[in-house]
Amino acid sequence: MIFDADSDTIAAIATPLGTGGVGIVRISGDQAGEILTRLLGAAGSQLEDRKLEYGLLRDGDEVVDEVLFVLMRGPRSFTGEDVAEIHGHGGVANMARILRLVVAAGARHAGPGEFTRRAFANRRIDLTRAEAIADIVNASSEKALRVAQQQLRGDLGDQIDAMCVTATELCAEIEAWIDFPEETLPEAIRDRQTATSRTMSERCVALADTFGVGNALNNGVDVVLRGPVNVGKSSLFNTLVGESRALVNAEAGTTRDYVEAQVVWDGVLVTIVDTARIRETGSAVEGEGIEMGEKRAERADLELLIRVADDDSIVPALTEKQILVISKSDLDAEDGVDRHDQELGIRTSSKSGHGIDLLKAEILKRATGGKAESAEGCIVTNERQRSRLAAAGEAMLRASELIAENAPSELVVVDLNSARQSLAEITGQAVGDEMLDALFSKFCIGK
Repeated sequence: MIFDADSDTIAAIATPLGTGGVGIVRISGDQAGEILTRLLGAAGSQLEDRKLEYGLLRDGDEVVDEVLFVLMRGPRSFTGEDVAEIHGHGGVANMARILRLVVAAGARHAGPGEFTRRAFANRRIDLTRAEAIADIVNASSEKALRVAQQQLRGDLGDQIDAMCVTATELCAEIEAWIDFPEETLPEAIRDRQTATSRTMSERCVALADTFGVGNALNNGVDVVLRGPVNVGKSSLFNTLVGESRALVNAEAGTTRDYVEAQVVWDGVLVTIVDTARIRETGSAVEGEGIEMGEKRAERADLELLIRVADDDSIVPALTEKQILVISKSDLDAEDGVDRHDQELGIRTSSKSGHGIDLLKAEILKRATGGKAESAEGCIVTNERQRSRLAAAGEAMLRASELIAENAPSELVVVDLNSARQSLAEITGQAVGDEMLDALFSKFCIGK
């Protein structure tokens, strides 16, 4: 459940649950200082702003924990409200008790992402920076972390804001001619407006096209190995993972269900899944394992269809998510030259390593849609941002075509306003509570 930012004072454990040296309970709202007073005997009104203090946290006459605490007065805080933190000894039981005391002293339990939502509501951050906070928490590689930090700095939000300003200025200029329908727009002005709107469209499309990279960095990619028995799936699995994780044996059906492992290639988290081959079996356990492998394969982003070089069977037409791999290829096979063709496949050898780098590069290319990072260094990391940018790009392109055709200004303004609306939704200037509820419900409690 998501709560609206209001006068309530909220609290939550801000550190991961479990054993740890230090745990933090975070409090935000008008009563943050008063709660410190009640629990620590510290006069909240007299506490020095942003100064870490030592104290004994009490439950009546009982000392619960030795803690450090700090009060950060709004609006110079993360949420824009008074924010207090109590740093106690880590551990599930201790943190839970401290949180219970804070709630009993006047706070209520925060909902998922409510601290960040209050920061957004109080205009401390825009929506791209709010989403970046979640990306930082969930980053699975240094590259994903750098991209999220870049968004948290406001790089993407600043670009969107700049485009909004340009679209607004262009719209105002065109609207000014609506009151003078008898006058013809000078050709030089029309050409400039056409070029401006077309450039805006291209920038929106270019940013939207970085989603392949951003999605792969944020969510990783699942790659499943498929193929007949004993074509080298498990050997290829071990080679791609970089260690022996799957059992390799000449006996058919060594892999009975599926084995998976995670690796990071060029900042992208890749989950490799080795599945059993569907075959007739009298074993109920093996049959169930094969079914589990098939269900796991259905969730994969990419499939490696494994064949051996002398396999004469017909390979079915490949989809965009399938890569044909020829296994057990020696270095001197077909003059030893690395090659890749959608029909001929990528030749690999788990024994020598031949073709493995080429296969990894192809997997990453498919995972990212073949797109590199944008020239501005900004990367779109979620479908919400991508879809709004794509819509803005389409609207700006229609506007440029209408301007070039000398269409009525009223028609041009409709598309320009549509583009402005889409861009404003990215940063959160034009979004409703329903969308915010859905977005912040994905955040963890305490963030």
